[in-house]
Amino acid sequence: MGLLDGRKALIFGVANDHSIGWGIAQALHAHGATVGFSSVEALLEKRVRPLAARLESDFVEPCDVQDDAQIARVFQCWSEYHGQLDILVHALAFARREDLEGAFVDTSRDGFAVALDVSA
Repeated sequence: MGLLDGRKALIFGVANDHSIGWGIAQALHAHGATVGFSSVEALLEKRVRPLAARLESDFVEPCDVQDDAQIARVFQCWSEYHGQLDILVHALAFARREDLEGAFVDTSRDGFAVALDVSA
């Protein structure tokens, strides 16, 4: 019997098997939680879905977290599929490439706002 048996977790932000979110997903699963994933669409088929399969998870949904309608859709799909949500993991990080070049003080105000909106 696992500490998290019967609990249901949704993880936003797994990009690959080096992601913090992936490590969290493995730990949650090891303790008995059912785990689902949401990530940007570009990563789903090549990276996220194969990782989800390793944890016997069939909930993998695309989501651009800068789009409120997509966020709402993920939670609606989760509710229809799993009902309850016990654990939500925010493991997202993003900044535009041009804002990662050079010194932090050279980051544009808009670039900082985008990074904060997605990553915090």
